[in-house]
Formats: sequence, C-alpha cells, structure tokens
Amino acid sequence: MREISFLLLTCLILVGVCASSPAQSTILAQAPVPSSPSPANDSSSKLEERLQAISLSLDEANQQLEQSRKEIQQLRQELSQIKGQLAATKPVSEESIHGNEVDTARTTASTIEDLQERQQTLEEQVKLHEQTKVESGSKYPVRVTGLILFNSFINKGIVDNIDLPEVALAGSNDSGDGSAGASFRQTILGLQGFGPRVAGARTSADVNLDFFGGLAYGSSATSTGIVRMRTASINFDWDHDSIQAGMVGPLISPLSPTSYATVAEPSLAGAGNLWTWSPQLRYAHQIPLHSTRQLQFELGLWDPPTAGYSTNLLARAPSPGEYSKQPAYESRISYGTATKNSYGDSFNEHPFQIGLSGYYSRENYPYGENLDTWAVTTDWRVPLGDHFEVSGEGYRGLGLGGLGGGVYKDILIGVNPVTGGNSYRGLNAIGGWTQFKTRFGRSLEANASIGLDDGFAGDFHSLQFPATATEVQLRARNKMVVANLIFKPKTYIIFSPEYRRIWTWPIYGASNSADIFSLSAGYQF
Repeated sequence: MREISFLLLTCLILVGVCASSPAQSTILAQAPVPSSPSPANDSSSKLEERLQAISLSLDEANQQLEQSRKEIQQLRQELSQIKGQLAATKPVSEESIHGNEVDTARTTASTIEDLQERQQTLEEQVKLHEQTKVESGSKYPVRVTGLILFNSFINKGIVDNIDLPEVALAGSNDSGDGSAGASFRQTILGLQGFGPRVAGARTSADVNLDFFGGLAYGSSATSTGIVRMRTASINFDWDHDSIQAGMVGPLISPLSPTSYATVAEPSLAGAGNLWTWSPQLRYAHQIPLHSTRQLQFELGLWDPPTAGYSTNLLARAPSPGEYSKQPAYESRISYGTATKNSYGDSFNEHPFQIGLSGYYSRENYPYGENLDTWAVTTDWRVPLGDHFEVSGEGYRGLGLGGLGGGVYKDILIGVNPVTGGNSYRGLNAIGGWTQFKTRFGRSLEANASIGLDDGFAGDFHSLQFPATATEVQLRARNKMVVANLIFKPKTYIIFSPEYRRIWTWPIYGASNSADIFSLSAGYQF
C-alpha cells in the first residue's frame, strides 16, 4: 500500500507539472513582450525551484520503496525458512506417530478389556464423589460397603443346613432325598471408617453384618434371617507395624477359597478350612526386603470359642478355653508381597505369600480334666503368571474344634474300656485345602478346590461310645470338592454357578454324600 501511495503521488505531481507548463507557454506567447526582463527571470526561477522540490520528493519515495522491497524480501526469506523447518520435521513426526500407532495396534487386542473395566471403575468412582456422603458424628469419613447376595440351590442328598451345607447326613424314611430353595440370608452390610493419626499410626475401623444369625420366629419366615455381627476390627497402621483388635478369623489361617455360594461361612468350612471368627488382639511387624517383598512376624491373643453350635440362646456360657482364664496364643511368620495395612491389601495385583504358624490354648473341663490344645499350620498363595494361581492351607493339631477343625470337636467323650468310667480324650486332627484359580480376564475366573478334615481314628477307637451318642460325636472325617465360575460383566455385578460334593464319614458304618448345585447373583457396593 505504501508503494502504491508514493506512485500515485508521483504521477499526480508529474501530471500537474505537465499541465501547467503548456498553459504558461501559451500565456507567454499571447502576452506582449515586456520591455523589462525581470518578470520572466522570476518566473523561470520559481519553476526551477518547483522542479527541484518534485525531484527531491521522488528521491525520497524511491528510497522508501527500496526499503519496503528489502523488508518484503526479508519476510519472504523468513517464511521460506519456516516452511523448510516444517517440511523437515513433518516426516519424523509422521514416522513417530506411525510407530506409536503400530505399537498401540499390537497391544490393543490384549488390553482393551482392561481399559474398559478401568474406565467403568473410574466412572463409578466419579459418581461416588458426586453422591452425598454418609454423615458421621466426627469430621472423618465413613463408607458404606456390602454385598446384596441371592443364592439359589438344589441339594441332592440330605445335608445339615440346606442354605449352607457343610456335612452330608444319613437318609431316613421321612427325610426325603434332597431339597431346593433360595435365600438372601448371606447378604452382607458393612461400615468402614477412617480416623485421625494416633502416635503416627493411621487409624481405621470396620464392622460387617449378615442375616445368618438364625431364623426369624413368625409366619412365612423360614427363609428370612436374624442379623448377626459377622466381623469387626479397629486398626492402627504404621509404616512397618500394625495393631488390630477385632472379631476376625484366626491369625494362623489367613486365607480362604473363593466362593459366592458360601459367604456366611467361608468355603470348605468344616472340611479343612480353619476359619472361626472370634475376638483377637494382633500385632504385626514387617521387614521390607526390597521394593515388593517383605518378611512379616505376627503375634496374637485369641479368645477360643466353644466348638460347634451354641446351646444357650439367652446368656453366654464360658467355653473350655475361657474356663482356663487365659487366652489362646498365636504366632505366624510369613514371606511374600508387601502389604499396605491390617486388612492385608497388597501392592501387587497377584500377590505371593508363604507362611508358617503356631497355636496353643489351655482348656479346662469338669472333674479336673485339662487339655493342652495346639496346632501347626502352613499357608501359601503362589501366582503362576497373570492367569493362574495356587493357594491353600494345611494343619496338624489337637483339640481344634473351636477353630473349625476336628469335624467341630475338641474332645471325645466316652467310656474308658479299662476303668469303665466316663473319660475325655482330645481329638487329634489333620487337614487342609488347596485351590487352583484360572483368570480368563478381569470379568471371568474359574476356581477348583478340595478340602479334608480328618480326625484320628485311633482316638475314637480308644473309647467306647454309648448308644445315645449323637451323629456329631461319631463324625470322624469330612471332605469337599468345589468348582465354580465367577462372572462380573460390570464392576459390581456378580453371577456365579457352583457345584459342590460332600463326603462325610462316621467312625462306624458307611459314608454319606450329597451333591449341591447353586447359582448366586450379587451386587457389590
């Protein structure tokens, strides 16, 4: 624009000069020649001055045009350099992008399911933060947890409890040959709270309830349940130490098989799984070995419950262990993947652990009879790659009925064949369980497990049992085989078919067996 403006100005000046020159010539030609030359000389000098001024203006315009041309040329060079740089970097960027696309294409097939699951989990967590939080009497957060669980079942054979069979019973003329039904009694409701730091420890507490405390008394109440306390704990967690006071499973038996058909009591209870929940005080110390492994020492004081079912529905009577006025003593040493807290949460999605434990309890019985019960246990959890895992526990001990072993018997009561008097004898037992887990992805897994609880036959044969001895007193061995699929199409939705076979042997006579087919559906929150 500046160049055009100068050019137009120059043209206008030249046109003006050209137009004025002929006019002046004509006027001079027509006018009479003066007698004096002074006026002509003045006019000529003025014309020369105007021409000189026009020439100077043209020079300035040419200089400005030349400067503009240089600036335009410089801008063109800079633009060419930028284009060159873009042209040089474009192939590298495209090649990098192409490489990334190739790598992504190679890994998408194996990770798309995981990404979708994590996205769904993240969306659920975002929704959770948008919800109104549970209000508590303190400023610290409280979280509601639970599992609404529906269990349907078909039992082929006679069992002790159609909702949750543990042993197979002998049939009779009036017992039929099986049963079928459904229940929500294994539904779990829980509260979990997180408190302040105390002496540098993170504090937390939880309580879980279910509806397996018995059957309600009333019309059409056979499938409804009574609320009971399932587990509870108060936890103090430091970086490498933890203290827990809770109603939890025994320290010497930290694992259980995976099942949604048996939740009110862990899978393989009564068949090799020492599981009984009871008050316990536990201390644990971790020694980090490197970033993902630790050595852990645990000590516990445990309140040993009475073996089997309670016989008093109104008042609590002391168990033989409580009669001794001292707790049971537990210890465990383990090696494996580092844990975060008292709940045993691991930093690794597929944790590894092996442990060795010991247990001792003194029990007092009437007539001055005492029994020193004990157990040695081992546990293992070994991942085999990302898709397989082997886990289990084993034990050997004496008087393990309160822990859920010895086919729920601490002692045998019978007649001493030598003296002819009543006699007590502690029941030795050996057992355990193992499970093989297969993960087909985040949404589907399969589990196969087997468990055995075996009371020593020699202890039974050392006594004579009266004709009035119950089936529980004469029960000597219990075995289970379990297979299930667990399908989670969404993060919190669960479907699980399961098959279970139970064999139960009395000390005398033939064994009894039962087949259980179940289908469970749950919503976890």
